[in-house]
Amino acid sequence: MKSLLRSTLSTALLFIFGFILVFISLFAEIFEGQTDDIDLAQIYANPIPTIELQHLKSLKISNKQGQFLMENTHMSGDLSGPWQLTEPQPLRVRSDIVEKIVDALNIIRVRSFHKLEPINITSFSLDNPTLTLLFTNDKDKSFEIKMGLINPIDNSSYLQLSTQNQIYQIDPIEISLESYDLSLIAESRVFALNEETLFSIEFLSERGSEFKVQKKDGTWVDQNNMGLNTIKIKKFLQRLEDIKSFSILSDLNETQKEFISKLLETPAYTLKIISGLGSKSYSITEVKNGIPGLPINKNNFFILAQSESTSFILLDRDQVRALMIKSNELK
Repeated sequence: MKSLLRSTLSTALLFIFGFILVFISLFAEIFEGQTDDIDLAQIYANPIPTIELQHLKSLKISNKQGQFLMENTHMSGDLSGPWQLTEPQPLRVRSDIVEKIVDALNIIRVRSFHKLEPINITSFSLDNPTLTLLFTNDKDKSFEIKMGLINPIDNSSYLQLSTQNQIYQIDPIEISLESYDLSLIAESRVFALNEETLFSIEFLSERGSEFKVQKKDGTWVDQNNMGLNTIKIKKFLQRLEDIKSFSILSDLNETQKEFISKLLETPAYTLKIISGLGSKSYSITEVKNGIPGLPINKNNFFILAQSESTSFILLDRDQVRALMIKSNELK
């Protein structure tokens, strides 16, 4: 009887031991299958694929100050640009801003992981992020980064990356992009031009085309295909890049928007720039007696705007004169 009991107990223990081995094997296989494509050491160091952000076409910043869309004029997407802000209005981006952003993302350190599920998305304010960065690189691949609330107790923040299915608790990034406004992102200069990617520049008045230069086979020519002086073209492009706004109109009321929109229906001038970024058209119109309700200390100035703008750039008359030349002056 004891021998039989001992034999039955041994069999039971062997069965249990075998079941445990099978369970462990299955668990290991499942775990390995879930993490096969994830380099945990790399993710703890930095989940952001910064190598993919070294050559960019565009960057959109969304924070409590608004949305800022900037495009890279460099033909191969080098971060040095120069960069052109296109929203909320055309302005040249500060020379080092994009490189600073990528450098700050390059040294992110992860503290812990959280599941990407609704309760965590809400708890960490990722459904209403304090900052969103949308990168598009030179291969047309997009990466969206969302930053949630900053925890004042342990000075940490929460990050969600569009290419990962995790939420990361991180050390806050070194620059406070969640509070960056136009003054920190852009210069007072209007245009960021890159001669290598420019195709044509045309200046039109109410009379029609006043001035047009275009590039053919790497050489600048006028509208009659007559060659232009390279040095004079460079000086002209520099004059364009030196155009500065003296003020920016934003947060206008409906009366003011209607007043400006009516002026822009028949602009005095139109500037068309075709480049590797596509075709951009800028309407320029004169304001002789100010704008209702705005304390602008100038009675005679110009408004520059792109189509469907909600804010507008103000230019001195002398700034507009930089555009008033003839093609034969560049021969």
